[in-house]
Amino acid sequence: MDFFELLDSAQPYLLCFDYDHYPGCFAQFQAGADGFFASLDPGRLDAAAEEILRRAEERWRAAGFWHRSELMRKDRTVLALFLSPAAARHSDTARAFADVLEERWNARFPKNRFHAGDYDKIMLGFDKDFMGIKLRKSKDRG
Repeated sequence: MDFFELLDSAQPYLLCFDYDHYPGCFAQFQAGADGFFASLDPGRLDAAAEEILRRAEERWRAAGFWHRSELMRKDRTVLALFLSPAAARHSDTARAFADVLEERWNARFPKNRFHAGDYDKIMLGFDKDFMGIKLRKSKDRG
């Protein structure tokens, strides 16, 4: 799967970013990303990240003025909440690629930085408490 097919296919998952739905959406994304991660050449991570950022900018420009910032925001969110955590669980090469991509993105777009998410920390972030009492977002949560 091409990187941009992966990115586009993940954007609907942004709608399921809650405790009950994120694990299933993340698992689907992770399964779809496995082929992309396996195809990464460890010697070309910098070049791959640069190519992706160049093509991303072309893609945003082609989307038209009114949709550019929204598409960029969605891409950034997918990278932080889905791609980076999936890469961390895949392999050292995938993890290194996600780190390079994050570094290059943040240098290139300093006003639209992202920080790679960690699946376990994201899941902990759904747990809220008030004065030591856990507030559950779903009646199915124990």
